[in-house]
Order: sequence, then C-alpha cells, then structure tokens
Amino acid sequence: MDISPSASFIRPEELWRRLGLRGNQTVVHLGSGPGFYLIPAAKLVGGKGRAIGIDVREDMLEETEGRARREGVESTVVTIRANLEKGAVKQIPKHSADWILISNILYQSDPIKILTEAKRLAKPSGSIVLVSWAIVATPLGPPMELRISARQIRDLLPQLKLEVAATFDPSPYHFGLILKQQS
Repeated sequence: MDISPSASFIRPEELWRRLGLRGNQTVVHLGSGPGFYLIPAAKLVGGKGRAIGIDVREDMLEETEGRARREGVESTVVTIRANLEKGAVKQIPKHSADWILISNILYQSDPIKILTEAKRLAKPSGSIVLVSWAIVATPLGPPMELRISARQIRDLLPQLKLEVAATFDPSPYHFGLILKQQS
C-alpha cells in the first residue's frame, strides 16, 4: 500500500488507488456528502462491488445519486439517510465492508459514536480510513477551535479496540490515519 504524501488538495481517485481499493470490494463512506469520494470508489470497485454513502442530509444523497447516474455507476452506488450519532445503520450488516471512510466530519460529530459505527461495519480484516482537517492555518475548512487532532483521535482508540496501522498526508490541509481492529 503506497500512501506517500500528496502535494495537492485531495484527489479521491488517487487516494483510493494509493490505499489499494480494488474491484469487487465494499466501501462505506460515513458522512458521504455529495459523493466526492463515493463516485470514484464506485468506479474502482466495479459492478460486483458496492460503494455505500451514508449521510444525514437528503439533499447530499440526492446529489450523489445524480452524480452516480451521470457517471454510469448507479448500480454500484447505494445511499442511506441516517444520523450516525443515533446508533447503528441497520441497513448494513455488521462486518460487511472492506473499507470505511470517515472524512472531515469529526469536527462536527461525536468521534466515539462515529468510530464505533465504523468498527461495527468493517470486516475484521477491513480498514477504517480517517481523513480530517489538520490543526494548521488553512484557506478553507472549519474554524481551528472545532478541529480534532490526530493525537486526540489516537487517545480514543484503546477504548474502541482500534489501532493505527498507518498514517498518511492526504493534502497539506489534512492528516490521515488508517485504523484496524486490534488483534
């Protein structure tokens, strides 16, 4: 898995390739928004794979569905409206995803609840990919005081029985962690 640093803003296709996403795998993006990461993932996993986007906002899911139709991956993309802080997403069975993506939502969510659901959904051999705003001055993103640091995330992992398998720099504005279930 080549997760060498990126010199530009996040390019989702490149990120998925660097992480090793392959055909026939299942990706779940928690807080998927308009499908920025989901549509490129759907193209890589192909018709026998699944790219599942979960978001609380119906308008974001509708935008994702429209993009999936325009890009020809509507049979691979599944959208689910759910509030991740209210408990498990019942439409997705436990341990069913090869990849879970959490990107830029922890500053506005309860990290424990989001990571708990990510762990529930990930296969025992699966990876939880976390991309979050770095606590550095950036030209965009949430206010600094709302951002959560990599250290804060690492401090939560023992209670969730998760561990950092790798770190990466998805952009100059973000940090990245690849989490695995403790063995």
